[in-house]
Amino acid sequence: MVSHYNLIIVPVDGSESSARAATFGADLARATNSPLQLLHVYSPTSNEIMGMAHLPRERVESISHDSAVAAFAKARAAMNTEGLEVEEKSVWGEPREEIVAAAEATDALIVMGRRGLGQVRKLFIGSVSDAVLRNAHRPVTLVT
Repeated sequence: MVSHYNLIIVPVDGSESSARAATFGADLARATNSPLQLLHVYSPTSNEIMGMAHLPRERVESISHDSAVAAFAKARAAMNTEGLEVEEKSVWGEPREEIVAAAEATDALIVMGRRGLGQVRKLFIGSVSDAVLRNAHRPVTLVT
């Protein structure tokens, strides 16, 4: 089968919602013969940044790496990766901006959970997924 997408990007943050999105994204990637990228955006809160200000750079990088490893592990545990090309990518930044930029740069489809680990949990749709829907010029699939 010919691939319909250059890439399927699944943003992951360790939440149940992103694990469900990873499962859906993996199934879609398999069905369309598309590569899959798990994208973790490390975005510490201002309090976390203040707490890390005195730490050596290596320790801050280790904290970021550990966050990504945990998010990737939860996503991989939820999905069947057999026969899939799966890349893991971790970046620092504002999740809304980094997800959109990654999709625009690679002409990708975004498959993401509707609500993650963000601070605003009361909204019907998560603030990150809402911003991605409003700003991406690429197809976006939200998984509930």
